[in-house]
Amino acid sequence: MKSLYLKDGIVVDPANSKLDKKNLFIKNGRIDDVGSNEENVNNDTEIISLKGKYIVPGLIDLRCHVKQPGINFKESIDAVSKKALSGGFTSVLAMPSLSSMADNPETLNYVRETVLQKKHVKIYLSGCLTLNSRGEHLAPLGSLKEAGIVAVTDSPNSPQNNQIYCKAVEYASMFNLPIFDLPRDLSLSPDASAHESLMSLKMGLKGYPRMAEELFVQRAIMVSKYTKARIHLTSISSGGSVELIRKAKEDNIDITCDVTSNHLFNTESGVEEFDSFSKALPPFREEEDRQKLIEGILDNTIDAISSGHQPFNIDDKNQEYDKAPMGTLGLENAFLQSIAIVNENHGLGLIKVVQKMSYNPSRILGINNNTLNKNDVADFFIYDPNDNTTITRAIQGNEGCNLPFKEKVFNGKILNTYIKGDCLYKYRNDF
Repeated sequence: MKSLYLKDGIVVDPANSKLDKKNLFIKNGRIDDVGSNEENVNNDTEIISLKGKYIVPGLIDLRCHVKQPGINFKESIDAVSKKALSGGFTSVLAMPSLSSMADNPETLNYVRETVLQKKHVKIYLSGCLTLNSRGEHLAPLGSLKEAGIVAVTDSPNSPQNNQIYCKAVEYASMFNLPIFDLPRDLSLSPDASAHESLMSLKMGLKGYPRMAEELFVQRAIMVSKYTKARIHLTSISSGGSVELIRKAKEDNIDITCDVTSNHLFNTESGVEEFDSFSKALPPFREEEDRQKLIEGILDNTIDAISSGHQPFNIDDKNQEYDKAPMGTLGLENAFLQSIAIVNENHGLGLIKVVQKMSYNPSRILGINNNTLNKNDVADFFIYDPNDNTTITRAIQGNEGCNLPFKEKVFNGKILNTYIKGDCLYKYRNDF
C-alpha cells in the first residue's frame, strides 16, 4: 500500500471540539505523523492537496439492517457497503437479521469468514437479545460474545414480555454488552402503518401512537435504574421520549439514545400521498416532534444520529400503503441531512454532527474512538463544504428503492472515503 500525504486540510477533532489545519502522513493504515514535516514523503507517497476541505473521522452507524429481501446476502452486503462508503461511514453496526438470525455462534462465524471482506465498510455484528428476536427465550449471550458481537438487540423488534426483557438485560450486563432497544409496545400499535394523528385518521390508516414508544422508553429507563445496565434506545421519534430521556440523564441513569437523520428531516406529510417508499420504522411524526428531536441533538439529550438503514426492493414497497413494510434508506444521506439540520455556523455545526455520528457512537459501542491523532487507524473521509450533492431515489438496481424522498439537493459533498488508509470510495479524482 502506498503512503498518503494530506496537505492543508482542516482536521475535525470531535473529542476536543475543535478544527485544526494540519497535514497528515498515513502509512500502513495508520496516522504515522501529524504536522508539516515532509521528510517521510518519497516517490511512493500519494500527495493530495486539500485546501478548504475537511478531513473527517469515519462515521459509525448504530442501526443498519444489512439483509435485503430479493437478493442474496453477499449482494446485500455489497450494496450496503457501497451506500455506507458514499455517505462517509467507515463502520456500521449490523442488526441481527443476517443470512439468518444472529442468535447462535455458527451464523456469526459464517458471516465473518465467508462474507465480510476488506473492500467493505467495517461491519460490527450485534447478536439477538432473545432467540430469533421473538422475545420468548433468552439467546446464548455468552457464546455470542465469544463469537465477536459488540452489542445485543432484537431490533426492529423489542421484547414485549417485561419479565423476559428484565432477565435479558441483566444477562447481557453480565457480559458487559450494551443493550440496543427500539422501543415499541405492540399492544398499543398492532398493524400500525403511520403515526397516530388526525392525518392517519383522515387517510384511514391504523395509528402508531407516541405512547407506544414512550411506555417502552420509560420501561428501559426504570430497568437501567434498578439493574445499572447500559441500555441504548435506538431510533426514538417522539418528543415525549426526548423529555423522558432528558429527565433520566439528569438523574444519572445510564441511558443513551439515537435518532435517525430521516426523523430529523421528515414529518408524516408523506402519508397524505400514500408514499410507501417513505414509510419509516418508527413512523415519521409531526413537526412538533421533529423540533423536539432537533432540540435533543443540540442540548446533547440525544447522543447519536443513526441511519436506520433498512433496504427494500420495488416489489416490497410498491403496494398499498398499509401492506408495504416499514423501513427507509439512510446511509447515503444521513451525514448531509444532519449537517443541514444542525444549522449553526459551519465549523461548530460540523463538529456537533461528527460527535453525534462518529465519536459518541464509538463510545457507546465500546470500540476505539474515531480520532485522527498520531498512531490512530486511518479511517476518514474528505468533505467539501463548497460543493453540493444531489441524492435521488433509485427504483432500479439492488441497493434498495426506499429513500424517503424522490430527490434532494444538499450543501456539501463527500469526496473520498478511506478505511485503514485505503480509498474505498472515490467521487472524483480532480481535487
